[in-house]
Amino acid sequence: MEPGSKRDKDGTLIGWGVSIGAYPGTMVPQIVHLAVTDQGTATIGVGGHEMGQGIRNVVAAVLSRKLGIPDERITVEVGDTRAVPQHLTAGACGTASVSPAIDAAADAMLEALKELSPNARAGQPPAEVLKSAGRSSLEVEIRHKALGQPDQIFGRLETGLLGFAGPVFPDYVTFSYVAHFVEVRIEPGIRRVRVPRVVSVVDCGRVVSPQTAESQVRGGVVWGIGAALREVSEVDPRYGGFLNADLAEYALPVNLDIGTIEVELVDKPDPSNSTGVKGLGEVVMSGVAPAITNAIFHATGRRLRNLPIRIEDVM
Repeated sequence: MEPGSKRDKDGTLIGWGVSIGAYPGTMVPQIVHLAVTDQGTATIGVGGHEMGQGIRNVVAAVLSRKLGIPDERITVEVGDTRAVPQHLTAGACGTASVSPAIDAAADAMLEALKELSPNARAGQPPAEVLKSAGRSSLEVEIRHKALGQPDQIFGRLETGLLGFAGPVFPDYVTFSYVAHFVEVRIEPGIRRVRVPRVVSVVDCGRVVSPQTAESQVRGGVVWGIGAALREVSEVDPRYGGFLNADLAEYALPVNLDIGTIEVELVDKPDPSNSTGVKGLGEVVMSGVAPAITNAIFHATGRRLRNLPIRIEDVM
């Protein structure tokens, strides 16, 4: 449909836009410490940080599926150097780094349980194996690195240095991908721009925790709406300082600014690691603002290339 051809009964301009985004897939080395007890509990220490993105849920989910221990019986130690060496969490590398490492630690634990009790049946809970062997607990520690990384990478990890790998690995290159489909409505009077609906489709490899994954997508879309229509740092031309450096003056989206956000996850494993996981947190931001500007072009016929888009830009 031609730009400017869609109008509601009250004169509201309607536009549809789409944009795609990509973000490089990265991993960092991990040292994982795993302990199980005859009481049916497990404690796992991994290199990661909980900033609200749900890393504890991911760690517990991966370990629970492999060992058969319920999530609520698993204690996850993250962001604590008393457990294991920690690496910077950035660039959406958390889940892709810890998931295969936890997978390897669980395999090591299963092998240790088998050696402890050779007659244990497949799938027998670790607590039962320990009780039959007269043990109260069992611990393992493993080291996991990305494909192509040298063993010296663990020296960097233990001394607090960076150890990123990817998106170029020995046999392939890996990225996460997203497509955002956006509807905008521009009011006929003051020309305020609204975003009543967003549909986001994401390829982040195998999805470990659907609930936290969908939450990350919705949060990234909200950030993108803010970047496109609200957020800007106003600079004082006299002294170079920021004039709106507080939440009273820096405009952010609120609940009334956000409409429906529908999330679809492709959920296909990636070959970059044993669990098939790729990053999710960063890729969602890629493409939200371009999709909104494309929708505004469809609604108005105006191709806008500066953010944020203000009311005066669509008058």
